[in-house]
Amino acid sequence: MLEFDLSEQVKVFYYAAQFPISVLKNGQIEQSFPEGLVTSAHIITGEPALHVQYGPHEYNTVQYLSSEYGELFIVYVFDDTYVVAAGPFLTEPVRDGMIVNMIQSEKIPIKLKQKLETYYQSIPEISPQTYYYCGKMISTLFSAKNTSKAPDPIPVGKEVGFIQEYFQNTHKNQEKMFSHPPFFLEKKIVNQIKIYDIDGALNTLMEINLLNRAVLAKDPLRSLKNSIICSCSFFTRAVIEAGVFPDIAFTYSDTFIQQIEKMNSITEVRNFEQEMLKEFIKLTREKTSAKYSHPVFAALQYINNNLTQKLSLADIAKHAYVHPNYLSSIFKKEVGCSLTDFIARRRIEESTYFIAYTDYEIADIASFYHFCNQSYYCTVFKQFLQISPNEYRKSARPSL
Repeated sequence: MLEFDLSEQVKVFYYAAQFPISVLKNGQIEQSFPEGLVTSAHIITGEPALHVQYGPHEYNTVQYLSSEYGELFIVYVFDDTYVVAAGPFLTEPVRDGMIVNMIQSEKIPIKLKQKLETYYQSIPEISPQTYYYCGKMISTLFSAKNTSKAPDPIPVGKEVGFIQEYFQNTHKNQEKMFSHPPFFLEKKIVNQIKIYDIDGALNTLMEINLLNRAVLAKDPLRSLKNSIICSCSFFTRAVIEAGVFPDIAFTYSDTFIQQIEKMNSITEVRNFEQEMLKEFIKLTREKTSAKYSHPVFAALQYINNNLTQKLSLADIAKHAYVHPNYLSSIFKKEVGCSLTDFIARRRIEESTYFIAYTDYEIADIASFYHFCNQSYYCTVFKQFLQISPNEYRKSARPSL
């Protein structure tokens, strides 16, 4: 149990780093500085606050933690009673598509989207290096009462883990004669993805997998999952390079990673890599932007990244750096439909997830995607899918 006042260290950290910091006792905030700035997406979604899990061997250490909502925290663990937590932080901006994906995966009420957007805009965005060295500062400040020399932080997040483990892993790989896939094979599979060559890409993937995989964790299943997640990131970059809109590609990537994390066998994870590659190539074939001019591509990208935001011709044209009338004309020539129809169709396509997999009211889903009312949403839904939202929900869940 702590027998000293931490207020001085808390103030030093805040005034040096300008980030919120709190002292927690048995999971409850005992002191925060500045007062009232303790925030978490858990509060918005009505869940318990961030829970820090640790064991006795992690006492007097710094941990870099993230929540399922993408928030980053730095935590110093004194004992099983007292913890110091700084944050939340972000190391990259939270896109609109990421919030929608979060709402889907975490089953968050869609009415909370605006609050989540406002919340993420309020979180400090820092570099991975700043995140790491803030942990060093906390380690120095809060371990001074316990030891003469502050222990180095224990990096948990992937950003800081890379910094300290790079040279160590390089040495281990050299000892085991491990080599990453040759560059020409990676380039080959990227080109096969671009031309939708599923058979060729699968053969190249098989050739790559004949090489020994890197050991990325002590547990074989965890190591394989980490390796397949790396493949997912590589495929994501490849399809973006091929012309798929980044927000669509990242949504696919997030979904695949969530599926990987739920798997419980090495065989299942290994087989999933091939299925993932097939889906990315199908996505490239369906969503490629190579045939569009730069203004139309910019417009399509902006629309796809902001389907749950208000979209006007003037705003889209401003983003594409062309006059609204010109954009409207060339958009219809290249895409085959008007901007208004394209936006409506994409919103209907995206909304089908909520129809099929949630119990949200149709009116709430219509409002979420900026349809003026439920009646109009149902009319447009049936126009594009030849079925009503309620019929679509019943067909997706026959037991209803």
